[in-house]
Amino acid sequence: MHLTMIPVTRPYSHWVLIALSALVSQFAGAQASSGYELSPDTLDYYLIQAFQAPSVRERIPLNHIGVTVQKAEGGYRVTAALEGYPAHQGGIERGDTIVRVNGEPYHPVYSFNADDTGGLGFTPNPSEYRVEYERLGNLETVDTVPVFENLYDSYRTATLNSMQAFPLGNKTIGYIRFWGLSRATSDLFSLEVAMSGFTNSDGLIIDLRNSYGYLSSNHLDMFIRNSRVSFTASNDSNSHAAIESSFASSANRVFTKPIVVLINAQTRGGAELFAHALSKIGRVTTLGEKSAGEIGPFTVNEDTVRYLPADQTLIDGQPFEDVGVAPKQVIAFPYAQGGRSDPQFEAAVDVLLGRI
Repeated sequence: MHLTMIPVTRPYSHWVLIALSALVSQFAGAQASSGYELSPDTLDYYLIQAFQAPSVRERIPLNHIGVTVQKAEGGYRVTAALEGYPAHQGGIERGDTIVRVNGEPYHPVYSFNADDTGGLGFTPNPSEYRVEYERLGNLETVDTVPVFENLYDSYRTATLNSMQAFPLGNKTIGYIRFWGLSRATSDLFSLEVAMSGFTNSDGLIIDLRNSYGYLSSNHLDMFIRNSRVSFTASNDSNSHAAIESSFASSANRVFTKPIVVLINAQTRGGAELFAHALSKIGRVTTLGEKSAGEIGPFTVNEDTVRYLPADQTLIDGQPFEDVGVAPKQVIAFPYAQGGRSDPQFEAAVDVLLGRI
């Protein structure tokens, strides 16, 4: 059952729920690792570029079908499909391997965009493409038309598309997949309004798998009331670790019922700190696989995006880079595991049914 989102009027209320402090210290003996670079022939380049762009107009749009992928034998394996986007609508799922587009080997960027622009000047291409993908040893096809959009907007839209509430017996469980965390005031207001649709849910699944972005205290305000949740960061110049409040929260309808947070190795940046902060609440269970441990900054140049590890940033006095968040319940879900079953989601439902 799809969630109906109903705007509600809330009185102004200055948030007083979260104590955040910045402590200046050094991680003795920390050795900076080399980081990594992303080039314009990867989807991740356009994701990070869009989140780092100083203005809306500088986010690079491209034709895409709404997937995250990793190189695999014979093609690219889908690691996630954005709700409401062409791949998801066409039935392409996590674990499928995309092999060809219009008879040519699939490339995540250049199958739908000309490869002679340097990745900085794509134009809309609303043509229909035949996509061939492998699932459990069988070759499937689907005809689809890519969207022309920057990935910041796509992740924001997919987050709202993901929201649903479904009945189980006499209980109702809500679900939201935070594809991207944004500190933009307009995004936070829209999210607050949408979250009001979970008022009658008895439990909530917050899916942070394959999630990226920047955490605001306003995100936490939606889930914490009369609790003192804090974490300290040793480097308040770290744009991921320095949590900001974009506006005085009006989220009076805080979700205070049991929550399960799903994480995996592609949970990065502010999404990891979101999981870390929520995990301190007794009614929250983290589940899945260890997060990436990547809260460092990115530098964006015309032909490359470079990640700089936050080796000397401590969270709650402990190293976080390459460590990440370890879930309370470890449930493996390899990307190569095909089929419609999602053992992490199913385990999350079981946890909630045992608590609501």
